[in-house]
Amino acid sequence: MDGSIEHPPEVRVDLLRQLAELAMSDEVFRDAALEDLDGTLERYGYRLNPEELALVHRFRTSLADAGIDLDIVRRYSEQQLNRLLG
Repeated sequence: MDGSIEHPPEVRVDLLRQLAELAMSDEVFRDAALEDLDGTLERYGYRLNPEELALVHRFRTSLADAGIDLDIVRRYSEQQLNRLLG
């Protein structure tokens, strides 16, 4: 052991925000992610570190457990979504 402290990987909040926006706006991505989240992330070019991937899985599980409609974006216009996403 060299005395250095190993830090957990940094969570890239901007990347997770981008991923959330994609999930809300892209029906094909959403459908694919419901079937195979990890594979879909990889196919779309997302290389998440273990901490980020765990957060994405926990978030998806929390939404499902709460009965949140993952296809909620169909209820909103593009302009309304843009306002919601800032």
